[in-house]
Amino acid sequence: MKLSMVITPPTDRKLMALRQFGADFAVHYDMQGLPEDFDALARIADHYARFGLPWRVAESGPAMDRIILGKEGADRQIEAYRRVLGHLGRLGVEVVAYNFMPQVSADAMVVRTRFDAAARGGARTSGFRLADVTPDTMRHGEDAIPRAAMWDNLERFLRDVLPAAEAAGVRLAMHPDDPPLSPLCGLERIMDREASFERLFGLSSSPANALTLCIGCFAAMGADLPALIRRHAGRIPYVHVRDIAGTESDFIETFPDEGQTDMVEVFRTLHDIGFDGFLRSDHAPQLATEDAGAPEGYGMQGHIFALGFLRGLDRATDPRSGPRR
Repeated sequence: MKLSMVITPPTDRKLMALRQFGADFAVHYDMQGLPEDFDALARIADHYARFGLPWRVAESGPAMDRIILGKEGADRQIEAYRRVLGHLGRLGVEVVAYNFMPQVSADAMVVRTRFDAAARGGARTSGFRLADVTPDTMRHGEDAIPRAAMWDNLERFLRDVLPAAEAAGVRLAMHPDDPPLSPLCGLERIMDREASFERLFGLSSSPANALTLCIGCFAAMGADLPALIRRHAGRIPYVHVRDIAGTESDFIETFPDEGQTDMVEVFRTLHDIGFDGFLRSDHAPQLATEDAGAPEGYGMQGHIFALGFLRGLDRATDPRSGPRR
């Protein structure tokens, strides 16, 4: 398993610390889309490389808001996406983690109703309760389109873009809706259940058509994680490790060692299927020692703990594990 991580913002000091506490690869995270120019992308790669962190995962790829909702300008976005995939392949990026939620906020359409819930020891974390969703939860000016139309838009996107991904050696790894509910805030979302991923893979057998295994989102669906991993072995190049306590309509996000998922069994299963892709800590609670103004879910302190826990899980469940230098 290849331990990777997001740092936002990716300052020199934080990237140096990221390498020090065990991450081997960089994940570049920007829900507003990547630049389309090769030189601008190369500067991103060079920045990470200075700290011994090869850039291998992009979250997400180029802008696709018009693609998802089938709006005017979708053709231009598809062409830009194809072009950027070629650039990313040249730079060594192997995975683009994307989602197909309407892109109506700074974080796509990830919806939470509180950011002051308590995890272990009073660490501050986020939560969601469907009963608390109001028109003010996520204001937007988009008109809803039918679920069937969104599936048509996804099928068109994959048909037009997967050949470019294959040529570039980049895998497009779909992230589940977060939370996995539809409709939400007045808009349909189509990657909201396990069956959605069966349908996704039925659209194309291309190895570039892949899955971001977000443990927290699939836990919210009530999925049997080991069975899901075995079913989609070969389709998983990238794993988000976080956990929840609750259900899709009422949950809080937890530290990865205190949620409802048997993480030991998940990691054992990943080793069983020969998973050799990338994984990262995701949405860690905020510790009391966190810097003021740290982004929700991406403060350094919580992720220092989480990354150490993931490294330990990997070593403890790897049948080949032994002393490493």
